[in-house]
Amino acid sequence: MTTDRVATADLLVRALDAGRFGDPDYLPWFYDTNPRGVAIDENVDEDVDGNTRRVAHYAVLPTRYRTPAGETPFIFSSNVATDPTVRRGGLFREMAAKVYTRAAATGAPGMVGVGNDQSTVVVVDRFGWTSLGPMPVKVCAPIARSRGMETFPCDASFLASARFAELATDLDWVPVRDWVQAWDADFLRWRLSRPHARYLLHASAAGLAVSTHQAGPAHVPFAVLLKLFPRPGTTLPLAGAPFVAAACRAHRAPLCVYAGWNAHARVRGIPTPRRLQPSPLNVVFKSLDAERAPGATFRLDTFEFLDMDAF
Repeated sequence: MTTDRVATADLLVRALDAGRFGDPDYLPWFYDTNPRGVAIDENVDEDVDGNTRRVAHYAVLPTRYRTPAGETPFIFSSNVATDPTVRRGGLFREMAAKVYTRAAATGAPGMVGVGNDQSTVVVVDRFGWTSLGPMPVKVCAPIARSRGMETFPCDASFLASARFAELATDLDWVPVRDWVQAWDADFLRWRLSRPHARYLLHASAAGLAVSTHQAGPAHVPFAVLLKLFPRPGTTLPLAGAPFVAAACRAHRAPLCVYAGWNAHARVRGIPTPRRLQPSPLNVVFKSLDAERAPGATFRLDTFEFLDMDAF
């Protein structure tokens, strides 16, 4: 990891207390190996007790979205952190102005991000973002059969295989009405190569799904359904129940969690009240081009866990 990335990781660990930032492989993967471009980041370094230390950081990632008119560059707003010991205000505003300008220069008409309730209020009220609403969360029981389902661990060998390339063909064949992240084999391969993550790819004749697992209350394991892709020619909407069952079986979990929404897949489950969610997530949008992507009418057809960086 470069010296600059080390400084960023140290700040993110101090400010956000998220374990993944302490992994020396994580930021180089996330910021530097994305096939759609290196992260756009702005930083503030200050002298603290005679040593230069990073005290503020904001990064966004290039990606691509699509509409009925075709694909366009787009931006995912990712990590924001300010050292809790620094008293000087306005650091985020300074960084945000520079990031927005650099992001718009890529040709992206907008940015999508995810935040908790507190950060959502800030970006909407002070920085001109639009709230697209909370990510609904469901707890799903494995009540369906998953005949004909294959499950593959997403290790380096599988991601480099002809079988993965075959399965990842035509991920974006489904029509879109509004906006959605564009997916192809290279982008999915990169996303599933996150260091030290344990993803499984479930494949049937009807569709693909990506899952992982997480410990729940009392350390009971939960499967987490991260993404659903209908396969070409299948009847829409894709039924999520067989993939829930496959994920629970593969992760040896009694229940599965699904968050977000998918215009072309149906996942049935019990909605989880926001008060019971560890950190309720809200999806937000920042327009960088009011003609191509006005905030008042921007809608996402599909947004799931794999479209962000929580897992």
